[in-house]
Amino acid sequence: MKWDVRSVFTGAAPHLPIEDKLDFSDFEFQGSCPFKEPVSVSGTVDGAGSVVLLRADVSYRMDGVCDRCLTPTVHEDAFSIERVLVTSTENESDDLVVVEQFMLDLDDLVRAEIWMELPTKTLCRDDCRGLCPSCGQNLNEGQCGCSGKTIDPRLAALADCLG
Repeated sequence: MKWDVRSVFTGAAPHLPIEDKLDFSDFEFQGSCPFKEPVSVSGTVDGAGSVVLLRADVSYRMDGVCDRCLTPTVHEDAFSIERVLVTSTENESDDLVVVEQFMLDLDDLVRAEIWMELPTKTLCRDDCRGLCPSCGQNLNEGQCGCSGKTIDPRLAALADCLG
């Protein structure tokens, strides 16, 4: 959604509240679309002299699959954004957001910020033990009957010599 922030830039309003629910159901991450619920954004656009500042809190819920044990999991997170809004700039900066014709594109901004905040590894819990490489048993649910000693077939001749 685009927000008209002209009133803050012109000084007609020193403060503009931002409250939105963004639909990211088409956002692809690791081969799926994990955002089944809207992403919440709450904050303000404030003008102080010649500076216009966006401060917002973003919260989301992401459905996924644990990378170690393949169990369905839900990841909830929240983070804050603080960016200076400008109508034009000669220098690119991560802290500056260009608002063309005084329209703040909140979808694009939040989408980029979420992309940077997403975990590189999705886990059902921090101490996930994963799956047994031999039989596929979920080791979080208990031990399997495997000996735990698997020998790489390329090294089998070496194991015979040593053993």
